[in-house]
Amino acid sequence: MRKKRQNSSPDHGTVGFDHLATSADLYSSGTPAEQPLYDNRRVSDAGHVHKTGRHQAVVGRRKETADPREKMALLAILKSVIVILLLMITFFLLWKGIKLYEEKVWMETQGEKELSPVLRDVVLIEEIDIAKQDAEKVFAERIKVWRESQRLIGSVDTLLARGNIDQAIKRCQDALLLDPAHSGALERLGELYFEKGLFIESVNSYIRLLSVDPSREDLQVKLIQSLDALGDAKSVVFMAKWYQEDNLYNEDVQRFLANALFVQKQFAEAAKAYERVLVDNANDIVAREKLADSYMQLEQYDKALTTLETLRVSNYREQRYYYGIAVCNAQLRNSEETVQALGKAAHLFGQKVVVAWVKDPKLDPVREDRAFQAFADRVGGEEFRKWLEQMARTMDGPEREEVTPQLKLPTTETIDAELLQPRK
Repeated sequence: MRKKRQNSSPDHGTVGFDHLATSADLYSSGTPAEQPLYDNRRVSDAGHVHKTGRHQAVVGRRKETADPREKMALLAILKSVIVILLLMITFFLLWKGIKLYEEKVWMETQGEKELSPVLRDVVLIEEIDIAKQDAEKVFAERIKVWRESQRLIGSVDTLLARGNIDQAIKRCQDALLLDPAHSGALERLGELYFEKGLFIESVNSYIRLLSVDPSREDLQVKLIQSLDALGDAKSVVFMAKWYQEDNLYNEDVQRFLANALFVQKQFAEAAKAYERVLVDNANDIVAREKLADSYMQLEQYDKALTTLETLRVSNYREQRYYYGIAVCNAQLRNSEETVQALGKAAHLFGQKVVVAWVKDPKLDPVREDRAFQAFADRVGGEEFRKWLEQMARTMDGPEREEVTPQLKLPTTETIDAELLQPRK
């Protein structure tokens, strides 16, 4: 019985696992088959990802690399930059347009700058018919204007103490616009304009003041001074003579008159005017120099020589005094004195300076003199001496005999021989 049961049973090697094989079949559907242990694949299953239905759904879609919020922030920044650039361009174009407009207006109004109140045509005193107007109202308005103009003028000193001249001028101009006959504003403007170098405005300020009160001597002097600074010599002469007719002697006015006469080449009158200046002020160097120049222009070389000698004593280092003395002596044909003046100049200022002087045609009257030629030979050398000889032969006037230069200076008591020696 037992033996029969054994024959009907399956193989002994597998009989114990048949139920497991059957159970495994339940889980084999839908799952990958197990890899055998002897599979020699190079890639391990540990790194292998099995693609499921969820993976298959996203095939072909690029993976996101930036946060959407960052994109929105970048776009906002870009928009802000663009807006700022547009605003800057707009403001630049607006500024450029304004500049072009201002330049156009300036070109159209060039030469039409705003005139100072002293250059405008105004009525100094306005006529008021009290009988036909409300006197109280008229004087109330006048008092208001007078007070405001006085207030403006009262602030001028404070501005000047701070060194603000331009603002002080503006205050005076404002006061003058309110009251064209305000003497205080006109006088201050005359002084401030003169200080700023606005001489035309200064002249007009004093003209208005004298139109109100022509008897003021100080205003007459200031007007002459402004005219002198303006360079209107003709007006200076006219105003100075008018002043001298009605007032006592004034040294400043006399000096203005003398300078204006000299500029107009009225040298005779100028010399008299300078002589009068030196009567009261003998130390006026400028007046004495102008006097010497006037004498030389008049060819009064003896008077010019005396004046130049006085100047040389006061300042022996001034080159032009020696030059003037040499010219005067040459014109007076004092050859020895001419040589002495040139010799002193050569020792003080150098031979080159004197060589330039010797070429001056004003020394022609003594150019053929032996003492002069000897001096030229020592100072300028042989070549320079030959040039002097050529100059002497071509001088105006009758033909002269050729003079052989004397190498040895003549012995005279008037010439200092040491002055004619070459400098060591």
